[in-house]
Amino acid sequence: MKIRSYTPPGSQSQLQVASPAPPPLPYPNGWFCVGFSTEWLPGVVQTRTFMGEDLVIYRTRSGKLRASRPYCPHLGAHLGAGGTVDGEQLVCPFHKFSFDVDGKCVRTPFGPPPKASLSLVEITEAYGIVWAWHHHNGDAPSWQLPEMDLTGDHAPVYQVTDLASHPQEVGENAFDYWHIEPLHGVEFIGEASPAREDGPIYHLESKINRQLPLLGQRQHVVSTTAFGLGGTCVVADLPEFGIYAVNWVLPTAIAPWRVRLHLAVSSRVTWGRNLPDFLRSQASSGAARAVSAGIFKALKRDIMTDVPIWHHKRYVEHPKLSRKDGLIGEYRKWASKFYPPTNLRTPSPRSGVEDRGDVLSRPKTG
Repeated sequence: MKIRSYTPPGSQSQLQVASPAPPPLPYPNGWFCVGFSTEWLPGVVQTRTFMGEDLVIYRTRSGKLRASRPYCPHLGAHLGAGGTVDGEQLVCPFHKFSFDVDGKCVRTPFGPPPKASLSLVEITEAYGIVWAWHHHNGDAPSWQLPEMDLTGDHAPVYQVTDLASHPQEVGENAFDYWHIEPLHGVEFIGEASPAREDGPIYHLESKINRQLPLLGQRQHVVSTTAFGLGGTCVVADLPEFGIYAVNWVLPTAIAPWRVRLHLAVSSRVTWGRNLPDFLRSQASSGAARAVSAGIFKALKRDIMTDVPIWHHKRYVEHPKLSRKDGLIGEYRKWASKFYPPTNLRTPSPRSGVEDRGDVLSRPKTG
């Protein structure tokens, strides 16, 4: 996975010094994206930054995906720095201690294994995305990602960018109806159906008027689903064109007031459904990839217009909202359930993190 860092104009050679003030929002609880399923073939071990620490994520030879905190309980070697998969076991690079899928040490080169276990982190796969669970107390998942029709005819096309922000700030965009016309040139016509909260899931349906790649100016309904604060999915179902497109905006906290933003698109098309079976799958997948490439460009253009604002803005705990500010107030009330009940929020400037430079990357297909 190539990762690019947003660099403010004129600051390419400057390091952003972390603010001594605490961030105004802590790490939220819930499921958060750490990558895409196709990044982990059997035997692959990768390290991802997650809520201020490393996660070592690996897939066993039979296909089981597991995530562990990074350090071997034996003598502290980092399991992502040379660790390997041997069948169903993760093998430490230092002394070759082996750990089974439940994290238990089951083998050493020196005889019977000690009573030692990895510190596993709950991980799951849904919609072609790999999600890790975070809870401030280390509690087990209190909810699961729902079964929804959110997959395409191909693996997601994606790109990853690091910036200074917070998952709640990124997610709030979907509820801020009235920023889309002045910032993105998209006309918000109205809610197609009442917004509804379903525990950790929030559903919105909006009617918009916008320019679509190759299709011109179109009015259509978009269905938006927020999965806690870990991600927002926007579905554009255009049956008159045979297109069903799933857009993902997935912010994951990697440090205080720093997010890794995953943008992804997958699509389905009805073209070629009358072809023979042996051609249909390839034709649909190829056509869907082409559609997704165009839609991804539009998604990237929209979100990269938001990125400088997210990166530089400060969190306003008590905003002065107008009557046309959409569901921001309702969103913030709903978002509060993903924090510790005693969380005290104090406004502070953006808390920066060292800038690693702007490394451009092409969209990836997993």
